[in-house]
Amino acid sequence: MSEKKVLFFLLFIFSILYSLFSPVSAARIERGPYIENMSKETANLRFRTDVATVSWLTYGDYPDCDRFATVSRITGEHSVNLNGLLADTSHCYRIYLPVDGSTNSYKAEESYFKTFKDDKSVEFSFLAFGPSGMPEEDEKIAGLMSVAGNADFVLHTGNLAGMGKDEDAETAYFSRYRDMLKKTPFFVALGNYEYGPDYDKKESWKFIRENYFPYHSWPRNGSGPYYYYFDTANARFAVLDANLFYGALSAPPLAKDSQQYKWLEIVLKTAADKTWKFVAVHQPLYSSAQNGPAPGLKEALAPLLEKYGVDIVFQGHAGVYERTKPLKADLPDEDGVIYVTLGGGGGRKMEAGEDEDEDWTEAFSSNPHYSFITVQDKKLEMKVHDSGGEVLDEIIIQK
Repeated sequence: MSEKKVLFFLLFIFSILYSLFSPVSAARIERGPYIENMSKETANLRFRTDVATVSWLTYGDYPDCDRFATVSRITGEHSVNLNGLLADTSHCYRIYLPVDGSTNSYKAEESYFKTFKDDKSVEFSFLAFGPSGMPEEDEKIAGLMSVAGNADFVLHTGNLAGMGKDEDAETAYFSRYRDMLKKTPFFVALGNYEYGPDYDKKESWKFIRENYFPYHSWPRNGSGPYYYYFDTANARFAVLDANLFYGALSAPPLAKDSQQYKWLEIVLKTAADKTWKFVAVHQPLYSSAQNGPAPGLKEALAPLLEKYGVDIVFQGHAGVYERTKPLKADLPDEDGVIYVTLGGGGGRKMEAGEDEDEDWTEAFSSNPHYSFITVQDKKLEMKVHDSGGEVLDEIIIQK
């Protein structure tokens, strides 16, 4: 069957379904769309409609937005897997929704995205920032990141909004970063807020399953959304959940010999052919902020990261920006791991810790911030900006 015949057939099915379950007025998108779980060949597209309805989606490599088509089931939370994509290629998509009581549809949204680089590529870029919570600073950070450059993805160090409730995420996350989310995937390291206000109770697993699971997608190569990894170009990113060290009783263990720890060792060991290895985790291993490192986390995890040559660990939680010198066994070492705390991406502004002048601290700021990282083969450059656009810190790593 030709592509055009497939499109007409799907549209016909769409019309029949809608005629059976037509809403009183035209359906509309009230959240999203947002791209998640990007890879070289696939992506996941999500959006929320104001009423339960079918939807019709077309997509393809730009500008052929009608190469593929799919019809979603009747729902208010739409999740569509986009398959058959080409690596390192711009793609576009169009979302169609029913119009009034007829069998017609209208184009509710159109946007584009670019798939991840293949293994032969040596160049990529990404944004990274941390916990949000100060609305005015959040807006500034969001505006700056949206024009910061052609980032392949965004790495978020956890605590998306408020105390983790979905209704809070609407304003603090989905609406605020809407222009980015519809074309750039976010990868999130879960924070304690994702476990809710009662994170220190075993029943907190219910909260995260009700407020996070239904609205997000993640790679299925670990125990998502708790921990997973993804590859792009010559790099591997491992995203961890260390919330048990902070008292989140339903979070997965990360202590030595735990399932997550063993998984991480395999993920790092099998990345020997990667030029760059990164880890993202909400709670800091090293931090000189008052709301500093999670007790026991450094002792459990740092030796493993050092053993397999992790380049940078991106951390959150502390409400400050901090970059350490390369560290190995708690001492500066040019072959060690750099710990970058991105804990104030519009989030709560913390007071500097009493140990601000730790021997291993290279840069420190209490100002809200975000970072932009570019990799060109064996060279990495990271620039950290405050909410006014000024450069707070800059580092170049050359291998």
